[in-house]
Amino acid sequence: MILILLCFSSSDSQVRTDSRQNGESHKKPKGKLIESSDQNTKGNQKRTPLQKNKIDGNRGVRLAGNSKDFSNDDDDDDEEADSLQDTSMTETKRNQSEDEDEDEEIIVNVELMSDFVFRGNTFGSESISQRDNVKYSSFLPAYTFQPSIEIPITKRLTLEFWFNLFLTHKGDRDSDQRFLQAGPGEPELLNYYQPYLNQGVLPFDPRSVHQFKEENGLKWDDGGEILADYKLSESKFGKFSTGFFSYNAFLPKNRFSWTQVYIAWEIPFLTYLNPKLSFFKTTDPGNDSPTTGINKGWGYIPFELSHEFKITQKFKITPTISAGYIIRNNPQDNLSGFSDITSNLKLEYDGFYLTANMAYRPNLEIYDSSYFFDNITTSDSMRDGRTIDPSKQYGALNNSVRDVINRNFSDPLVQKFILENYQSQHIKREIYYFSFGYSKGI
Repeated sequence: MILILLCFSSSDSQVRTDSRQNGESHKKPKGKLIESSDQNTKGNQKRTPLQKNKIDGNRGVRLAGNSKDFSNDDDDDDEEADSLQDTSMTETKRNQSEDEDEDEEIIVNVELMSDFVFRGNTFGSESISQRDNVKYSSFLPAYTFQPSIEIPITKRLTLEFWFNLFLTHKGDRDSDQRFLQAGPGEPELLNYYQPYLNQGVLPFDPRSVHQFKEENGLKWDDGGEILADYKLSESKFGKFSTGFFSYNAFLPKNRFSWTQVYIAWEIPFLTYLNPKLSFFKTTDPGNDSPTTGINKGWGYIPFELSHEFKITQKFKITPTISAGYIIRNNPQDNLSGFSDITSNLKLEYDGFYLTANMAYRPNLEIYDSSYFFDNITTSDSMRDGRTIDPSKQYGALNNSVRDVINRNFSDPLVQKFILENYQSQHIKREIYYFSFGYSKGI
């Protein structure tokens, strides 16, 4: 009887073991489970870590003969899945936090430039030529320090604060070299007072009539700019943004200011070249620069192309070219045309960069006026691509040349022709300048 009971017990135990193994066959095998999950996620670009962990955590299959209790195995599976899920969620939050930090990154930039050139206008080198009585040239160092900071206010709105601080030629200078004047830039009074002086009479107050320095130092063009840029939309038609910039000189006397509003379109064609078309509208066209005149224009339309070549992870080369069309260059001349074709080559390594730049002036008549060069020109000499050479305008030597011409030629037209040929020089079509800087996100 005991033998019969033992046989039944052994048979019942074997049946339980077989049924447990057969029960696993009702569950989908590991390969089938992954295959089914892959079918469900077909078409997704990437499976997230959370999805992967969920799939792996659903594996309830155990090999036959495993000595662990299945209820404990299920608990272990749940704990493992929860742990993996918590880890993946932590990683996801950390990645989102990094993305948010990247979006809200503040960009700080410091740059040392050999000249301040903007849209074919030179704020530095040509002003130095007039200040120091030096012939205009395509390259004349006018070193300036230009720091800036770009602050994202929202994902769409960005503010930038930019400054221009000349490092040399900041002080005023007596450029016209006149001995007796009633004020800066006033005519020479020596010939008028000479007869009285010859008689030993002082006919003027030396405290008010003397040599004066003209207000021609580059300190008058030191200033700051605020730029606000707002991203309007991004679609298959391209990216649109709008904003304004306002540049103002620091010194209150004869303060120069320049404000424009704009709209920009990043064109969705030939994206390899990053084409961009903009329109700028000037809001204060009547304000002149205290040194060289600046062609603000009623409006300005630039078209830009650029491409970044990533040589290594840290080393990049970026060529850029921009062609600008100015509308009504200044209130005096009201000329329109292509004012500049500006190209630059930027070499960047780990935040440090070096640029070589050239501003080409295709339409010289936009610059050929007394408004721009702020010196003596006549209606006959305008639009001929020439202007007065500052080195031949003032001083004792040039006055002597002028006197010789007047004594030897009685015809006023001949005198004028010879003098203009002596004093004039070609307006420079090309302006070269360089920069070195460092940019970092914080």
